[in-house]
Amino acid sequence: MSDAPVLSGVNLVADLDAVTEFERKHTPYITHEPAGDKTRVNIKVGHYVAHPNMADHFIDSIALYVGDAVIARFDLAAVAAYPEVSVVVDLDAGTTLRAVESCTIHGLWAAEITI
Repeated sequence: MSDAPVLSGVNLVADLDAVTEFERKHTPYITHEPAGDKTRVNIKVGHYVAHPNMADHFIDSIALYVGDAVIARFDLAAVAAYPEVSVVVDLDAGTTLRAVESCTIHGLWAAEITI
């Protein structure tokens, strides 16, 4: 188990190039691509550094927000499910999306992109 602290609030990481390995393994990595006339949003936790996926330490959910509204939420099980999800959305170009993941030990972590 990690000796890193349990953190309160949402930890929003703006620049993945300027953070620690601990922060990289917790920060959602968001990409998007065309899906016909819509947009496919892909979210992966542990893109740069793998996050543990054990019974007592794993990513238990990933949510996608526009503003304060949740537009998609994924609940994940330990060991069997990996923190990598995809959803097709119908949003205007220029919309800012925020992905928030929940680590069972280290709390909430977020990242944002504009599509």
